[in-house]
Amino acid sequence: MTHDRYTTPGARLTWSDVSEWVDAAQRIDGRRLSEARNRALAAHGAAMPRELIDRETHVPSLEAAIELLKYGPPGLARPSKGERANHPTTPIIMELMNRLAVLKRRDEMGTGNNWAAIFGGSDANSA
Repeated sequence: MTHDRYTTPGARLTWSDVSEWVDAAQRIDGRRLSEARNRALAAHGAAMPRELIDRETHVPSLEAAIELLKYGPPGLARPSKGERANHPTTPIIMELMNRLAVLKRRDEMGTGNNWAAIFGGSDANSA
């Protein structure tokens, strides 16, 4: 199964899963401090599409992405309390946390109608 390649706006870095997104974020963070680096980090943080999160099955990758978006370098990390509501990373963090919760609960509940009703998603009928 082939997946789309996504590109960080203005940075020419591509990725096709959450692990590669984390690697790209670390590459940007490793650049010399500059306004361009900060813009690239901000663009990268806002560029993770929901369909990428929905198909992710690797728990450590999700945890690494959440860690970067919550506590990572300035520009990538979410802002302080009171400024998060309209920030582009807020819905991405929530999607990552929800996907992580689904994957961690997968072994607790068998697949079938209950799974699909509660969690939905493309893996509702997969074990």
